Amino acid sequence: MSTVQMQPSASPRAGSSWIDHLIGLCLCVGYIVLLWNSAGAIGLSRDEGIYVDAADNYGEWFHALAREPKQALTQPVVDRFFSVNHEHPPLMKMLFGLGHIAEQKWQLFPLDSISYRFGGMLSAGLLLWLIYAFGNRLYGRSAGLFAALAYALLPRPFYHAHLDAFDVPITCALTCVTYAYHRSLTSRRWALLTGVAFGLSLLTKHNSWLLPGVFGLHFVWLVLVELGGRWSGRARSISIVPYGLLAMLVLAPPIFLGGWPWLWHDTLPRLREYAAFHLHHEYYNMEYFGVNYFWPPFPSSYAWVMTLFTVPLTTLVLGCTGVLAEVRRWLLQLGALVRRSALALYPDPTQVTVLLLGSLLAPLVMISLPSTPIFGGTKHWFPAYPFLALFAGRAFQLAWQAVRELLPAGRPALRAALCASAFALLLAPAAVETAHSHPFGLSHYTVAAGGVPGAADHGMNRQFWGFTTRSLVPFLREALPNGGSVYICDTIWTSWQMLSRDGFLPPNMQATGEIARADYAIVHHELHFGEIDEQIWTTYGSVQPAYVLRYDGVPIITVYRNPRSSAPPLAAHE
Repeated sequence: MSTVQMQPSASPRAGSSWIDHLIGLCLCVGYIVLLWNSAGAIGLSRDEGIYVDAADNYGEWFHALAREPKQALTQPVVDRFFSVNHEHPPLMKMLFGLGHIAEQKWQLFPLDSISYRFGGMLSAGLLLWLIYAFGNRLYGRSAGLFAALAYALLPRPFYHAHLDAFDVPITCALTCVTYAYHRSLTSRRWALLTGVAFGLSLLTKHNSWLLPGVFGLHFVWLVLVELGGRWSGRARSISIVPYGLLAMLVLAPPIFLGGWPWLWHDTLPRLREYAAFHLHHEYYNMEYFGVNYFWPPFPSSYAWVMTLFTVPLTTLVLGCTGVLAEVRRWLLQLGALVRRSALALYPDPTQVTVLLLGSLLAPLVMISLPSTPIFGGTKHWFPAYPFLALFAGRAFQLAWQAVRELLPAGRPALRAALCASAFALLLAPAAVETAHSHPFGLSHYTVAAGGVPGAADHGMNRQFWGFTTRSLVPFLREALPNGGSVYICDTIWTSWQMLSRDGFLPPNMQATGEIARADYAIVHHELHFGEIDEQIWTTYGSVQPAYVLRYDGVPIITVYRNPRSSAPPLAAHE
């Protein structure tokens, strides 16, 4: 037989110890505490306002279920409460509603908004635990820890981790299903868990529809490699029966249907309506290199350029390095298999590199289709980022292995100190980026874009969802000490009302949709709101702003004072 140098194995390690569970728990709890303490600086976004309304309705259904169970299951009652936002599955909105019920009963949360947002924060914390467990199992403890921290320090996911929205929860759910599926390749017990996890992911968001395709392609490849390995005389093998996929097929549909009351009546028409809504989604707008895209074809480069512009460069480089290292190892194994070499006796039977690479690329490829709407910025391919972080963890582990071989034998304290220093050195840029992005997460761009000013020069979207109105609170309280009215542009009523419920604005400061009647009018800086500026200039007879909210010198919101307002004018603000 020919000989090929063995590469570091990516085969599954032994089961996690209590220390690993403790590390995962600490990551989870620490991240939730960080989110809890920083959430007040972020105003409710437009979508959050919609989900708060839905959560309140779903919470009322739980009250009805407790009072009169039989009546609560009838179609009129179900339709009354679940018709709100029925285009999205209910699981997270139910959790948001239960969080608010807990706040009403026990006053657990410092702000009303956090009671709705806690379910999303919990998902973010559990995701870190999951990434650590996955990375530890595949590559070792240092790789898992680095991967979890690298994901935690992504600016845009960090912003979204605060929200009562679905994007971080579905990222957690899809990562969980992928982990369970990987375990199912060597354990039938995990096959059952794969089916359950997939059912819950379907109840979270429609992104789950991609998973059977990704897993199916992976399993076909795995079977081909397994059969080839047996032909080569490889001793180790796994079952070629797709137990995990079968469990997904059998268990997920009843969990999906059983967990969504809206589908309990008129099931088939409502399923068709749900599918049609997302397969033919309406088009919103997104600015990209100075062009506002409202309808297809959308630029295929969008997801790739925005990943470059929003993921910290060190994390991105490490992730790509990990991809290249693992693909190289995989190609060596594949070549050895074809040549019936010694290496073919020891490949990873689960073909995890193919699985991770497919899970990384599928969301990016899907959003790159010219017909796929790009209205959501980066959030639609968040499910790719845990796998980018895992590859970054793998790159860190390989780099540390190379450095460790140069160190003198023994001296564990020195090795531990150097490893901690390497962690800090490689994660520090991402930590600085993420800290600086708060609370303007959707306005933040990395050094690859030239920072926030460079992105503005390139004509990139500065924000969406109207959440930055929260940062105007100090100005508005000073400008309207006795109350008044504000034209709120892209901020919806529920989001504005939450500022009052949380105590940031007084109840006598009201929102209005009429520029002429407002004491102050605000404009969120998005390309398609340029016409709002012109309407205000015409109505108020002036182009002079009363205040400009800036982030790194880039205008985010401009505020205009109505000259007919009874509120006293302030000195010029910047």
